[in-house]
Amino acid sequence: MGPRAEFEAEHPEIHILSADQAGRVDLVMGALGWLGDEEQVTMCRALSGDSSTVMRVELQELRGGWRTAVLKQALPWLQRDESVAMPVDRGTAELRFYRRVTGLPEAAATMPRLLGGDEKRSVLLLEDFRGASDLTSLYGGGSLGEDAANALGSFLRALHVGTRGGQDPEPAHTGMRTLNQRLVFEAAFASPTAGAECFGPDGPRLDGPALEEIEPGLGAAAAALRADSGFREAIAALGRRFLDAGGCLVHGAFHPGNWLLLPDGGVRVVDPQFGGRGEAEFDIGTGLAHLLLSQEPDETVRAFLAAAWAPPQGEEEREDSASDEPEEIGALVARYAGAELVRRLIGGAQLPLAVEAGSRCALLDVARTAVTDGRMEVLET
Repeated sequence: MGPRAEFEAEHPEIHILSADQAGRVDLVMGALGWLGDEEQVTMCRALSGDSSTVMRVELQELRGGWRTAVLKQALPWLQRDESVAMPVDRGTAELRFYRRVTGLPEAAATMPRLLGGDEKRSVLLLEDFRGASDLTSLYGGGSLGEDAANALGSFLRALHVGTRGGQDPEPAHTGMRTLNQRLVFEAAFASPTAGAECFGPDGPRLDGPALEEIEPGLGAAAAALRADSGFREAIAALGRRFLDAGGCLVHGAFHPGNWLLLPDGGVRVVDPQFGGRGEAEFDIGTGLAHLLLSQEPDETVRAFLAAAWAPPQGEEEREDSASDEPEEIGALVARYAGAELVRRLIGGAQLPLAVEAGSRCALLDVARTAVTDGRMEVLET
């Protein structure tokens, strides 16, 4: 019996929502009190979402008014492959993340407004950014720009500083944190025959022939990295640190797939399903890795870094970091960035990179140095 069948047998009272069943969506939203007087769901349209069911719902009043919102349901299986189990608590933790961010005005301004949430049904109702698109176009040669990079970095700083040292009602989010640890620090090194519970949504790692097809030399470089005991020990230690850290609230998957570009040029951050307590450097390092993968100009990368963790003028220390020494902060950002680079270069979570031949091998070398030595050139200039 697969994850979906098990869930339906155990929870017959919970409606599993689908964009092709507007009537059922209307029923659930009405039961939750999310519909206004004389308002009904007239149309649902599926939105991209590998992990969860995500749809735009159109709500219309009998008097003619209408609005749209985004409805999201996160159930304990992968949306695009129901044979892959996902942590049962992920919807609850994401809802708690949004509720916590509501109290952080600067961070909340960069995320969709939470319009409703129900833990039992694992559903969220969120503000809809009509006309927005995710920023995965960066991987194909698109440009982020310094203003957008600054906005993304400022979001992280507001999130991290605003929650450091606080007593949040769990956002430890153990199930998703454990999954994230496997994806970022282990999956690229696991046996190709390991089960789906090891690789999760990323899918199995890639080996020699498949990597050589992507870029000549990448298969050999991956084999050398996987055989490097020093590197393996370093990335395993970093993974253990990731599991134990809890200094502030982190987004947990800070990459272009979760960044939206609005029609007016503004940016928003979505999908904090991996969010929870952690180290600020993890978010910053993940964002940095994806800027390097998309070959953003140095000026854009530095704008992001400066906004994310440089202290305001006159501040003597970085209050939002896990370490008191600036060089230690930079080293930890580098290590986390290196781990994410490895995941995306030789793991199952491949990206549609439009890069020159040799670029992936060069980035894999950057990742090796970053993880083992805590050094990355862009953090030293």
